[in-house]
Amino acid sequence: MQTPKKTNKKRIQKAVVTQNNRFVYAKYDMNTNELKMFMWIVAQINSQKDTLFQVCEMPLSEIMELWQRDDKNPDYNYIRDLCKSMLQKTYVEDFKLLDEKTMKETTIFKGYTLFKSIEYRQGQGYITYQLNDSLMQYLLDQKRDFTQLKFNDIQQMKSAYSIRIYNMLVCELKQNKQSLKINLAVLQNLLEVPKSLLDWQGFQRRVLSQAEKDINSKSNLVLLEIKTYKTGRKITDLEFIFDYKNNDKRIAQEKAKQEKFFTKLKEILSNYIGKSIYDERFGEMIVTHYDHNEADNKISIIAQRKSDDKFVAFGVKNFKDIQSLEKLKDKAEELFYLDKQRVINAKEAQNYKNLFTMD
Repeated sequence: MQTPKKTNKKRIQKAVVTQNNRFVYAKYDMNTNELKMFMWIVAQINSQKDTLFQVCEMPLSEIMELWQRDDKNPDYNYIRDLCKSMLQKTYVEDFKLLDEKTMKETTIFKGYTLFKSIEYRQGQGYITYQLNDSLMQYLLDQKRDFTQLKFNDIQQMKSAYSIRIYNMLVCELKQNKQSLKINLAVLQNLLEVPKSLLDWQGFQRRVLSQAEKDINSKSNLVLLEIKTYKTGRKITDLEFIFDYKNNDKRIAQEKAKQEKFFTKLKEILSNYIGKSIYDERFGEMIVTHYDHNEADNKISIIAQRKSDDKFVAFGVKNFKDIQSLEKLKDKAEELFYLDKQRVINAKEAQNYKNLFTMD
């Protein structure tokens, strides 16, 4: 049996989680603390040298330290429930494969429990566990198609979904890729999100926004953008754009991309100068100029109200704001046309009236 080692910050910083890429994209359902605990257990394995899963001890104080909790000696019921929950966790592969003989697509399902055994005796300061031998192909003797990440980069994350997505991004970066395009339903299936998060608004708010926040603030990566793709009106695919932090090449690319974006934006906004726009709040206005605050990297279009000559600023962050501006211009043109038509109708009515009032 392996004896527990003293946990400290330096040991946590050095801990490396090694897993086969298939394990990264497998299905397993854990909450945030359970996933951190499992990732820590995997980090204790020497994936290149170990040949078997040994029976190991994990001090309760170590578990609490990984979770950054103060209760170093939690009660028996809490640890028993934790062990019971971890013992029920499974690794699942559910995929389609092309049969080379029949050239037909075959669906394959394969699954294992993560642990062979977990034991805890009341009063003792540790749990005893052994991983399922079936997982050795994913966690031991990894020489190709594997991903390594520092445990320190996931320890501070608030969401298990963030940790899973971070695993996927690291996996792609190790293959020299800086984007991951994945079907929305496939991703939700891998993450085993509940039905309450299958709708786009819930998934975007509870999963993607939190993942972006966790990864950008807690890890060594930066999630630059999450693009959405639609089939008809429904969002069906996502594309994650990411990179390592402090990457000079990335910084230069982002700067060039931003400069190109603002150049294009200014070019479009120039076409609105001198045009009328109409807003319910301010009435009819004439666009006079645009302003680019380079210190804050904000651009606004300035319009003068016809009613009192005061100026109004409209922030323009993206091309959706341009669409909104186009609608304001269309509204002004529509009102101008209606006013012109009323004048024409009034003149025609007066002329018609004059025919019958002539002496």
